[in-house]
Amino acid sequence: MVKALTAAELLNEIAVLGNNEYKYISGNNIIKVIRIQHPHGPITFMRRNKLGKLVEGSISAQMLTKMALACSAKPNYPLHIDRLFSAGGNTRSALEALLAYTPQFFVCNPARVDVYTGEIKNNLKHIMWCPDEVHPLGEIATKTYSGVIAELEASLEFGDISIPKSSFGEEFASIEAKRVHVQMQVALIEIGKALNLKTWIARNDHAVTVGNRRLIDLPGTVRSLDEIGLFFDPEIREAASLIDCIWFTQNGRDVPAVIEIEHSTGVTSGMTRMLKFREAFPAINPIYTIVAPDELRAKVVGEISQDVFRSLNARYMPYTNVRELYGLLQRYDLTGVVTHRFVEAFMERII
Repeated sequence: MVKALTAAELLNEIAVLGNNEYKYISGNNIIKVIRIQHPHGPITFMRRNKLGKLVEGSISAQMLTKMALACSAKPNYPLHIDRLFSAGGNTRSALEALLAYTPQFFVCNPARVDVYTGEIKNNLKHIMWCPDEVHPLGEIATKTYSGVIAELEASLEFGDISIPKSSFGEEFASIEAKRVHVQMQVALIEIGKALNLKTWIARNDHAVTVGNRRLIDLPGTVRSLDEIGLFFDPEIREAASLIDCIWFTQNGRDVPAVIEIEHSTGVTSGMTRMLKFREAFPAINPIYTIVAPDELRAKVVGEISQDVFRSLNARYMPYTNVRELYGLLQRYDLTGVVTHRFVEAFMERII
């Protein structure tokens, strides 16, 4: 049986690389470790982009832990960094590059079957932890994977995301965390559209732009809670205004789900917002749901189970389930075939 990999071991392997400069796996960017906090992180690095500019970044202890858990769960198996962390970004590319230079990590381009088209592709870079094999420290080695991967989760790359300061709250540990949050909001809007629902997005996120459009201008969104006759009371509208996502039926007479999206912090704040909404409008009975990274399940379950929040009977929907559901609805036209109850299969009952 393969021994589990720990975040501390990952950090120690990267520490052996020293403060030399290394090229990213793809492209001409250069990365250099400048500071490591033992035993679990973070790792502070500098990257030199193609224009020669030095930019500082940080690989968090949470990222190292998630990577270690994923490797331990699937040794000798190709992992796609962007999918593992539910988004792309320079921090993820930095972690991928540093790991590739350590002896037990190999780069591979496995054959992948697109479950929506049936097409076999091998053009996507993965990284693989092989605990029984090594390559020279400080070098990148490639490895062939003989199996075929079936990738159900869809990409959530909707275009460039611009986040004004007014939308970046203290509950977000980094701009990347907020970026993932926005990707999840857009995915929920698209899922809502596919299920013939309208979506309210939190008031403080209306000015966030995706591609060349504000979130509030995306098709399928509710531009003002004044449009919802069900929300007749100003107190109800105020309680609803900061909820990350609320789904409405087209006639605005029913609320299938009230959703808060969490990242690394703030599960309690999201639960509190939903509780205030419920107290302001007890006449409706939506599914209260926390959408959060897979590795935060224990934290989410703990918060949902607290006495103060138990009356919400909230559910947990991991990021991977959002991606899977979005992918299914992109591939198959289920409008009019399934109702919003279909989504419940992707939400875990906690209580």
